[in-house]
Amino acid sequence: MKLNRAKISTLESITVGNCTIVLTLDTRYKAVGDKYKVAMKYTVNGTRFYFHLGDKCTTLEFDAICKADGRGRAGNKSQNYVDRCRFKDIFNNHSNIIRDLANKGLIKSIDNIKAVFNGKISSYDSDGTLRVGETFLSVWNDCIADKKASTSDTYRNARDSFLRSGVYKDKNGFAVDVNMIREWIEFMKEQNYSQTTIGMYLRACRVAFKECINRGFLREVDYPFGAFSPDKIKIPVGSSRKTEFLTVEQWTTLYNFFIDGKYPRTVKSPQLIRQSLGTLLCQYLCNGCNMYDLALLRYGDYYKMSNGKAFHFFRHKTTDHSENGSEVIAPITPPFQRILDMIAAPSKIGELVFPFLLGEGYDPDGTLARNKIHQENKNLADRMAKISTILNWDVNPTGTYARHSFATNLAQREIPIDYISFAMGHSTGNRGQITKRYISPYPLEKQMEYNSYLLDTQEMSDLHRQPAVEISNDELIKLFKDRFGNLP
Repeated sequence: MKLNRAKISTLESITVGNCTIVLTLDTRYKAVGDKYKVAMKYTVNGTRFYFHLGDKCTTLEFDAICKADGRGRAGNKSQNYVDRCRFKDIFNNHSNIIRDLANKGLIKSIDNIKAVFNGKISSYDSDGTLRVGETFLSVWNDCIADKKASTSDTYRNARDSFLRSGVYKDKNGFAVDVNMIREWIEFMKEQNYSQTTIGMYLRACRVAFKECINRGFLREVDYPFGAFSPDKIKIPVGSSRKTEFLTVEQWTTLYNFFIDGKYPRTVKSPQLIRQSLGTLLCQYLCNGCNMYDLALLRYGDYYKMSNGKAFHFFRHKTTDHSENGSEVIAPITPPFQRILDMIAAPSKIGELVFPFLLGEGYDPDGTLARNKIHQENKNLADRMAKISTILNWDVNPTGTYARHSFATNLAQREIPIDYISFAMGHSTGNRGQITKRYISPYPLEKQMEYNSYLLDTQEMSDLHRQPAVEISNDELIKLFKDRFGNLP
């Protein structure tokens, strides 16, 4: 006999945004003894989802619970009233969660409700086969697809490690918690992953978590990472590379060796070796930039407006992490210019400065570009090893040395740390802060002076006394507006 659903009682109900919440019985399936499961019924855009609370009642038993008011013979000690209060507390807790999601605009479909309360989005086909929808892993895959090639490889390797650990299966859906991540960390330690790799992989996982929260599949309270809470996971910092730097004297030796250009006759391809040495010196003198940034560097508007005294670019590495990337203004000191004259392309606005590193026609975020830069870094390392042999050095400098040396050598000369951070593109802020970076606190003259400490040569020493050409504030503001539009 068909059940008259109009007689099913409702203990509580409320509408929050586009979601209606009702605490009632799930009458779709009858249990033994004419009992039904007590459930929170959620309706979003006409689609329903029942979250079972673990209790079973007949329609009459549930009706009695709904009507219990704490009065009568047993008063507030009656089992019906106790159950009613318990159910109401559950309803209130669920309602608060829905309010939080609705206030943040995260209830886009019933899938958001399923993910938050059930840990997974699933449904059954007509033949009874379980069909799983989006999962934590599928969101992670979306994050991989959205990243540029160099970053996506790290995210992909992190995901593969996460799966190899065995702590997660697709059936887990969004049920990923602190304990699961800790088990994964233990797996990585057993596999002898370095602290640096573990930190990189956890940061990739962190991005997936944040995206799940942004999509409304996880709540912020489910976020497992935190530096100051003992209940959260602190992402480890990789091993320090403070020893991977060359002194000013060593860089001056490399510079003089480059200018001299004399190699033993036994050395093969001296021009290519000299080109790689010049590239490394440019990384050092261009505010410690990496190979990618050097390969993408162009003779831009800033170069033109400064009369060829400075480059302006945004660090490629950080374009995934901030709206405008991290901005760098690198003064072209006389030694830097001498190297440019020898290995760079002729200055032409809009053209690449070092076309031999990558060239035109490459997608900067694509796999081909990543592989090309990887090969150039390898070539540089191999060729610098030959120079180290010629100089009888025990150290083989790489691009990493250029960046660390820039920071270390200026710090040792007591150059303000704020300038070092500014010069290396570490300080990224809102548009107002970017405007400040164009016009203060380090005008081009001051940047030239500070960077003159990178080499111990007469032409660098002269920069302490000879001012460089500056760009007027009006020109800088115009340049900013051309790129970013009017300030709010």
